[in-house]
Amino acid sequence: MTKNETENIKIVADVSDERTSPGELTVKIYSSTDKTFQAIKRLGFFWLIAVASVLIPVLHFVLVPLFLVLGVFFAVRTYRSEGAVLRGTTTCPHCKADITVQPGVLQWPLTEICQSCTRVVRMRKV
Repeated sequence: MTKNETENIKIVADVSDERTSPGELTVKIYSSTDKTFQAIKRLGFFWLIAVASVLIPVLHFVLVPLFLVLGVFFAVRTYRSEGAVLRGTTTCPHCKADITVQPGVLQWPLTEICQSCTRVVRMRKV
């Protein structure tokens, strides 16, 4: 798959019981090169914030190490992901409300919180 292609994936949503509902995600699948680039970009962003935190008196003792560690954490998380979720929709199996899946990292199972009944809705591939 090339860098700019997107793919629609059928999903099944559940709320930790037998009730399920169908949905669909639009995702961008990363190649190995793309994953490396995204991970380095995320690492650089957090390390840039760490360098800028040096200028904050007293708090820099906590902020610099925090952003250095967060950079490594999010870079590894990004590299391990399959790609990015661009958008998606499903319905809550509990209350039947529409759920819009927010853009983010593609790691299965995906979770969203239903805004109507506040249940955690888990989504997996069909």
